[in-house]
Amino acid sequence: MKLNDLNLSDVKNKSKKRICRGIGSGKGKTGGRGIKGQKSRTGVSINGFEGGQMPLHMRMPKHGFKSRSKIKKTVIKTDFLNFCIERKLIGKKSLLKIQDLIDLSKSKRNSHIKILMGKKLSDPINIESHSASESVLKEFKRVGAEIKIVEFKKVSSTSSKQKTKQENNERDSSKNLKVDTAVKKNTSKVESVSEKKTEKKKAESKTKIKSKSKTK
Repeated sequence: MKLNDLNLSDVKNKSKKRICRGIGSGKGKTGGRGIKGQKSRTGVSINGFEGGQMPLHMRMPKHGFKSRSKIKKTVIKTDFLNFCIERKLIGKKSLLKIQDLIDLSKSKRNSHIKILMGKKLSDPINIESHSASESVLKEFKRVGAEIKIVEFKKVSSTSSKQKTKQENNERDSSKNLKVDTAVKKNTSKVESVSEKKTEKKKAESKTKIKSKSKTK
């Protein structure tokens, strides 16, 4: 198609509405903007402006967000393992489970543990971890130790609470048993002491009777 082929006789050209050309022209005076001033200008967004005082959206308290899918990761180097061996926190050729590593590193519950290479291992240790680097695996093979890679599983808070409740109940029951045994021992001691006293009184009364009969 070319420009000289176009037939514009059928097209109706609509004239553009002229604004701000007086009150008699459809949109005169403010030109459809409503009012004068800042809000009638382009590129202005003052939604939520409250005359200079602190706006409501800034006055309201801010709440954080904790993602359920987020995993807490802790990195343990071989330097830390050597330090634990030197301080005798770990026995030589001992098997360290994930909970032991969490306790030693003082990391949070449900944390993903990864072991990275630092200095060379001084002694062989068998370890459980969620992941480890290739250099660490080679180092453990060189020393004659083993890393058992375990799948990461998140322990729910409800199950941990139930475990703590069970442990507390067991402690309470053991305390009650100790108290009961102590009370039984005390009662038996008291009974034996009372029996001895009664026996002494009987023996004293018999001796008194015999002495009286001899005097007669």
